[in-house]
Amino acid sequence: MELTVWPERLDGRVTVPGDKSLTHRGILMAALAEGPMELRGWLDAADTRASLRLAQAVGVRVEAVRPGFLQLVRQGALHEPNGPIDCGNSGTTMRLGAGLVTGIEGLSLLTGDTSLSRRPMARVAEPLRQLGATVLTRRSGTAPVVVWGGSTKGGRAELEVASAQVKSACLLAGIRAEGPVTVREPRPTRDHTERMIRAMGGEITVDGGAVTVFPGPLEAISFAVPGDPSSAAFWAAMAALRPGRQIVLENVLLNPRRTGFFRLLAKAGADVTMIEQGDIPEPWGQIVVTGGPLKAFQLGADDIPAMVDEVPLAALIATQAEGTSEISGADELRVKESDRIQVTYTILRALGARIEERSDGWSIDGISPLRGGPVDARGDHRMAMLTAVASTVAEGSIDLKGEESVAISYPDFFKEFLTLKGE
Repeated sequence: MELTVWPERLDGRVTVPGDKSLTHRGILMAALAEGPMELRGWLDAADTRASLRLAQAVGVRVEAVRPGFLQLVRQGALHEPNGPIDCGNSGTTMRLGAGLVTGIEGLSLLTGDTSLSRRPMARVAEPLRQLGATVLTRRSGTAPVVVWGGSTKGGRAELEVASAQVKSACLLAGIRAEGPVTVREPRPTRDHTERMIRAMGGEITVDGGAVTVFPGPLEAISFAVPGDPSSAAFWAAMAALRPGRQIVLENVLLNPRRTGFFRLLAKAGADVTMIEQGDIPEPWGQIVVTGGPLKAFQLGADDIPAMVDEVPLAALIATQAEGTSEISGADELRVKESDRIQVTYTILRALGARIEERSDGWSIDGISPLRGGPVDARGDHRMAMLTAVASTVAEGSIDLKGEESVAISYPDFFKEFLTLKGE
């Protein structure tokens, strides 16, 4: 795909697809709920379809599915799946799904594509074992994940890695465990699962760094899924990269643990306004970003959880910020759909950025004039969209390989990208 020079100015409004994290949880937690679960504005993408397959495999019926609407109902008791469950490329499906099936008697086998099969799953297997579950992985700690369900006692899980997915797996296991489950994480991560359990009538408490869920039934809910802030971040970055550019993002999730990238843009010199317009099931509203002269910034381990998927975008912002920016504590990016630390370095370096790769991030000197050239997204949807944003400030065309990967999280991204450009 050829990406060419953009106009200097940009004024537009964008409504991004529904939040991926909330869509995953709404689908998977339908398996634990009494009554019909309705998701309006759900994200219909490859990753969330993987969660839908898992839910259906254990006894959830799709009552209605159409653009913008999904209704799910559990059919009686959950049951052992008839065969392996293909989680595709979705780490969320595999990790949260592993926690969910611990409460189902029998054998569950979770598999994935080549990329997912390289990602670390021991990090979720071990905490589930601490709760009494029987969970196996390969000797390398990777997929497939095998769960012999029905034996989760409850208790306490200590997480070595700050991971909302692992925390959520333990909490979902706790809904059907024999006793309460307490999860302690090294630093706060996304709290969508805690909020969803509470909204569905479950009993859950938070005390410092410990979250405790108590076994018991959940009630299905109907809710509108706000726009995904990780998807909105690409448009926000596009505006922030050039003084005078402006983008208005409608109906975006404003959970404080998901808006770290927008706070970073403001810190770096962009004008960012977030206007809350509702709070069910979580805060949501409008974000307005106007570009301005950018200055260097520092990001560390405490900043990463609130913007983990957007950290590569922060590196791109740094290439156009005056001074030297340092990004550290992002070693989790090494085990995403690609090694995003290495791939981000490779892409930005190829485009002319002055960037140094570190074990857990980068050092970036700005302002770097970016140029065109060939780029390979390495099958990673966020790397493909990062390249698209970079093309809006690069001189010369970029030949992007792997643009089809956006189907994982944002199927219409390039269609909207070209529409906003005026093509």
